[in-house]
Amino acid sequence: MRHSNHTYVIKQLELALRPYIEAACAAAGMTTSQYTALTVLERRPGITSSELARRSFVRAQTMAQTIDPLLEAGLVRRDRDPEHARRFRLYLTAAGTAAVAAARPRVDRLEALLTTGFTDEESVAFADYLRRARDALRGSTP
Repeated sequence: MRHSNHTYVIKQLELALRPYIEAACAAAGMTTSQYTALTVLERRPGITSSELARRSFVRAQTMAQTIDPLLEAGLVRRDRDPEHARRFRLYLTAAGTAAVAAARPRVDRLEALLTTGFTDEESVAFADYLRRARDALRGSTP
């Protein structure tokens, strides 16, 4: 069996993508972590900060450092959970939705660049493979 170097190539891809995604987010006035948090909240409104941290693969303390400026900027709001008085739910505000929309065209262009030369079927399969690899890691412990 041939030794695979998938993790090495994934790391190379991440390093190559980083300046592009950072530039796309900076142009919209946010960090990559903030953009990620906003897009997760867009897809899953009302999750807690700890849930958001898990979905973003960061520690709760790291997520707090990401969310606090978004709350202060009015991009995210925190509402007390009516069923659990000590828990708060996070939601995008209209300004948060606008911030995601401002960054999205650049991110979409990056995704198109990333799959240059792929057929439509290859692009769909690539996205599926990436999600499956991510999901495999979600259920394990480092």
